[in-house]
Amino acid sequence: MYSRSQLALKYIKYLVVASNGKGHGVHSPFVFDFIVHVLNKYKDSSPDLEMQIPSFGNHFSLKYQKMVKKISTYYSSYHVHCFHLDDTENEGCFSNSGKTIEQGLENDIIVCTGLPASSYTENRWEEIKKNEKVTCSIDLFFVGVLFFKKDFKEKLDFMIRF
Repeated sequence: MYSRSQLALKYIKYLVVASNGKGHGVHSPFVFDFIVHVLNKYKDSSPDLEMQIPSFGNHFSLKYQKMVKKISTYYSSYHVHCFHLDDTENEGCFSNSGKTIEQGLENDIIVCTGLPASSYTENRWEEIKKNEKVTCSIDLFFVGVLFFKKDFKEKLDFMIRF
Protein backbone atom coordinates (compact mmCIF):
# COMPACT_ATOMS: atom_id res chain seq x y z
CA MET A 1 0.00 0.00 0.00
CA TYR A 2 1.34 3.42 -0.93
CA SER A 3 1.66 6.13 1.70
CA ARG A 4 -0.28 9.37 1.35
CA SER A 5 2.81 11.24 0.18
CA GLN A 6 3.60 8.59 -2.46
CA LEU A 7 0.01 8.68 -3.66
CA ALA A 8 0.08 12.49 -3.80
CA LEU A 9 3.23 12.41 -5.95
CA LYS A 10 1.65 9.84 -8.27
CA TYR A 11 -1.45 12.03 -8.55
CA ILE A 12 0.64 15.10 -9.44
CA LYS A 13 2.43 13.08 -12.12
CA TYR A 14 -0.97 11.92 -13.41
CA LEU A 15 -2.21 15.53 -13.63
CA VAL A 16 0.88 16.53 -15.63
CA VAL A 17 0.77 13.57 -18.03
CA ALA A 18 -2.99 13.00 -18.48
CA SER A 19 -4.97 14.37 -21.40
CA ASN A 20 -7.49 17.14 -20.94
CA GLY A 21 -10.72 16.06 -19.26
CA LYS A 22 -12.80 18.03 -21.76
CA GLY A 23 -11.50 16.09 -24.77
CA HIS A 24 -9.08 18.67 -26.19
CA GLY A 25 -6.25 16.92 -28.01
CA VAL A 26 -7.85 13.46 -28.01
CA HIS A 27 -7.75 12.24 -31.61
CA SER A 28 -9.80 9.08 -31.20
CA PRO A 29 -13.48 9.73 -32.05
CA PHE A 30 -14.58 6.89 -29.78
CA VAL A 31 -12.62 8.16 -26.76
CA PHE A 32 -13.66 11.76 -27.45
CA ASP A 33 -17.30 10.60 -27.46
CA PHE A 34 -16.67 8.76 -24.16
CA ILE A 35 -15.20 11.91 -22.61
CA VAL A 36 -18.00 14.20 -23.81
CA HIS A 37 -21.00 11.94 -23.16
CA VAL A 38 -19.84 9.98 -20.09
CA LEU A 39 -17.08 11.73 -18.17
CA ASN A 40 -18.42 15.25 -18.62
CA LYS A 41 -22.04 14.29 -17.98
CA TYR A 42 -21.69 11.89 -15.05
CA LYS A 43 -23.00 14.60 -12.69
CA ASP A 44 -26.42 14.36 -14.37
CA SER A 45 -26.96 10.80 -13.13
CA SER A 46 -27.64 9.42 -9.70
CA PRO A 47 -25.82 6.26 -8.57
CA ASP A 48 -27.72 3.00 -8.90
CA LEU A 49 -27.57 1.51 -5.43
CA GLU A 50 -28.66 -1.89 -6.74
CA MET A 51 -25.72 -2.08 -9.15
CA GLN A 52 -22.76 -4.01 -7.76
CA ILE A 53 -19.99 -1.41 -7.67
CA PRO A 54 -16.87 -2.21 -5.64
CA SER A 55 -15.80 0.23 -2.97
CA PHE A 56 -13.47 2.90 -4.30
CA GLY A 57 -11.88 3.41 -0.89
CA ASN A 58 -11.69 7.20 -1.09
CA HIS A 59 -13.87 10.27 -0.81
CA PHE A 60 -14.47 10.26 -4.58
CA SER A 61 -16.61 7.14 -4.29
CA LEU A 62 -19.89 8.80 -5.25
CA LYS A 63 -18.23 10.50 -8.25
CA TYR A 64 -17.06 7.15 -9.65
CA GLN A 65 -20.34 5.40 -8.87
CA LYS A 66 -22.14 8.06 -10.90
CA MET A 67 -19.62 7.57 -13.71
CA VAL A 68 -20.25 3.80 -13.77
CA LYS A 69 -24.00 4.47 -13.83
CA LYS A 70 -23.50 6.87 -16.76
CA ILE A 71 -21.39 4.27 -18.61
CA SER A 72 -24.10 1.65 -18.21
CA THR A 73 -26.78 4.15 -19.31
CA TYR A 74 -24.90 5.61 -22.30
CA TYR A 75 -23.67 2.21 -23.50
CA SER A 76 -26.96 0.45 -22.82
CA SER A 77 -26.24 -2.35 -25.30
CA TYR A 78 -22.98 -3.17 -23.47
CA HIS A 79 -22.43 -5.30 -20.38
CA VAL A 80 -20.58 -3.37 -17.67
CA HIS A 81 -18.48 -5.41 -15.22
CA CYS A 82 -16.77 -3.87 -12.18
CA PHE A 83 -13.73 -5.37 -10.43
CA HIS A 84 -11.31 -4.23 -7.76
CA LEU A 85 -7.72 -4.94 -8.84
CA ASP A 86 -6.54 -5.71 -5.32
CA ASP A 87 -9.24 -8.32 -4.82
CA THR A 88 -7.58 -11.74 -4.67
CA GLU A 89 -11.01 -13.31 -5.21
CA ASN A 90 -10.77 -12.17 -8.86
CA GLU A 91 -7.13 -13.26 -9.23
CA GLY A 92 -7.63 -15.38 -12.35
CA CYS A 93 -9.95 -12.91 -14.04
CA PHE A 94 -7.26 -10.53 -15.16
CA SER A 95 -4.24 -12.57 -16.09
CA ASN A 96 -3.51 -13.07 -19.78
CA SER A 97 -5.14 -16.47 -19.44
CA GLY A 98 -7.93 -15.20 -17.19
CA LYS A 99 -11.47 -16.00 -18.27
CA THR A 100 -12.87 -12.46 -17.96
CA ILE A 101 -10.34 -10.96 -20.33
CA GLU A 102 -10.23 -13.96 -22.65
CA GLN A 103 -14.01 -14.07 -22.88
CA GLY A 104 -14.30 -10.31 -23.26
CA LEU A 105 -16.75 -9.60 -26.05
CA GLU A 106 -17.07 -6.50 -28.16
CA ASN A 107 -20.08 -5.43 -26.11
CA ASP A 108 -18.29 -5.73 -22.75
CA ILE A 109 -16.89 -2.88 -20.69
CA ILE A 110 -14.76 -3.63 -17.64
CA VAL A 111 -14.31 -0.98 -14.96
CA CYS A 112 -11.32 -1.67 -12.69
CA THR A 113 -10.99 0.11 -9.36
CA GLY A 114 -7.97 0.55 -7.09
CA LEU A 115 -5.39 1.32 -9.78
CA PRO A 116 -2.90 3.36 -7.72
CA ALA A 117 -3.36 1.48 -4.43
CA SER A 118 -0.02 -0.36 -4.55
CA SER A 119 2.73 -1.45 -6.91
CA TYR A 120 0.90 -4.80 -7.18
CA THR A 121 -2.28 -3.18 -8.55
CA GLU A 122 -0.31 -0.91 -10.87
CA ASN A 123 1.55 -3.91 -12.31
CA ARG A 124 -1.70 -5.81 -12.61
CA TRP A 125 -3.27 -2.90 -14.54
CA GLU A 126 -0.29 -2.81 -16.93
CA GLU A 127 -0.59 -6.59 -17.48
CA ILE A 128 -4.31 -6.28 -18.23
CA LYS A 129 -3.73 -3.46 -20.74
CA LYS A 130 -1.21 -5.63 -22.63
CA ASN A 131 -3.75 -8.37 -23.27
CA GLU A 132 -4.47 -8.67 -26.99
CA LYS A 133 -8.25 -8.73 -26.41
CA VAL A 134 -8.20 -5.27 -24.80
CA THR A 135 -8.37 -2.76 -27.64
CA CYS A 136 -8.86 0.45 -25.62
CA SER A 137 -7.91 1.33 -22.06
CA ILE A 138 -8.72 4.59 -20.30
CA ASP A 139 -6.87 5.41 -17.07
CA LEU A 140 -8.70 7.86 -14.80
CA PHE A 141 -6.15 7.46 -11.94
CA PHE A 142 -8.40 5.72 -9.38
CA VAL A 143 -10.36 3.81 -12.03
CA GLY A 144 -9.56 2.18 -15.35
CA VAL A 145 -12.01 1.40 -18.14
CA LEU A 146 -11.41 -1.37 -20.69
CA PHE A 147 -13.09 -1.85 -24.07
CA PHE A 148 -12.92 -4.84 -26.44
CA LYS A 149 -14.00 -3.22 -29.72
CA LYS A 150 -12.61 -5.14 -32.69
CA ASP A 151 -12.97 -2.29 -35.18
CA PHE A 152 -10.01 -0.35 -33.73
CA LYS A 153 -7.04 -0.53 -36.07
CA GLU A 154 -4.54 -0.30 -33.23
CA LYS A 155 -4.54 -0.58 -29.47
CA LEU A 156 -5.53 2.66 -27.72
CA ASP A 157 -4.23 3.61 -24.26
CA PHE A 158 -5.35 6.92 -22.77
CA MET A 159 -4.78 8.68 -19.47
CA ILE A 160 -7.49 11.30 -18.94
CA ARG A 161 -8.06 13.80 -16.14
CA PHE A 162 -11.29 13.15 -14.33
